[in-house]
Amino acid sequence: MLALQPSPPVPSSTTFRLGYRPELDGVRGISILLVLGLHFIPRLMPGGYLGVEIFFVLSGFLITSLLLQEWQRTGLISLKDFYLRRALRLGPALIVYLLLLSAYAFFFMRSENARQIYTGVLWTLSYVSNWVLAFRPNYPVSVLAITWSLAVEEQFYLVWPLMLFFLLRSKLGKPWVIFVILCVLLLVVLRRALLMIEGAPFYRLYYGTDTRADGLMLGCLAACLVSWSLLPRSRVFEVCMKVLASFAALFLAYLVLTLKTNSPSLFRGIFTLATLAIASILMVVVVWPESLFLKILKLAPLVWIGRISYGLYLWHWPVRGFVYGATTHPSPLQVIVAVFLSFAITSVSFYLIERPFLAWKKRLSHA
Repeated sequence: MLALQPSPPVPSSTTFRLGYRPELDGVRGISILLVLGLHFIPRLMPGGYLGVEIFFVLSGFLITSLLLQEWQRTGLISLKDFYLRRALRLGPALIVYLLLLSAYAFFFMRSENARQIYTGVLWTLSYVSNWVLAFRPNYPVSVLAITWSLAVEEQFYLVWPLMLFFLLRSKLGKPWVIFVILCVLLLVVLRRALLMIEGAPFYRLYYGTDTRADGLMLGCLAACLVSWSLLPRSRVFEVCMKVLASFAALFLAYLVLTLKTNSPSLFRGIFTLATLAIASILMVVVVWPESLFLKILKLAPLVWIGRISYGLYLWHWPVRGFVYGATTHPSPLQVIVAVFLSFAITSVSFYLIERPFLAWKKRLSHA
């Protein structure tokens, strides 16, 4: 795959540089803790599904920021390098995860249940598991249903870098890039509302890429606003944004503690408001780093949890099934065991599998 390069390089006009920011690992840490709370103690944290929405917004922001920096620094976007970096980041842990689950199914499960694992592996590697769940929720994808959000992100990775390149290469300018993002965002919101009016089932609304891409696109929009220094830098605007982010955090906390996944209001505007709240907090964190949010997000335990969040997302679900069995009301001991095993297995995966490949990814990024 060749690098996509315009005729003349485009000079940089931004001073924003992403770099490594531990506070963004802190954001990941909060995201995965919400997901764990939903799956391990759903009665206490019924809205933990918003952790996935935070992941979506953060992914859109990070990917777009890095692509814009590459464009403004070199005048090109190398799709080859982009997909190689994504493969080094996501592939090794996922492949080991799938191999181990398949081996467990082969040796310890009945043939019918093992076939469900193999089917789930197929859908996972095809990155279409979210559409399987959206249209055939009873299809046997077994414990690999958790990979639906990875499928949504991979579909985003396939489309957005190419789309962004053509937008940047056009002579319409930055306002048109933002206009296109807003149009896509509006289409996603309208699509979800239309399906809701037509009586679409919960699974179609929750798992479809076309109904969940607003988080990713809002992350893209936030990245453009920050990277191109389009946010006012006045003291008044800064105070307003920090106040807004504070209320947004309270709003999200309320949703996490009260709103269940199958609540109809979720698809009648709450999802959109929650995504806007997440994006506002993210912009405050990266633009005004002296904010209170930063001190919380840079706490060492939270940053570490964020660094291993990908493995935690993968491994906690089969661990939950193994420890809980068929019960929907786990005992405190079962919760403790499930949490301990999830962190233990993930730590092994991170330090033995993920971190060596992340070092290669870092060297590629520097190159």
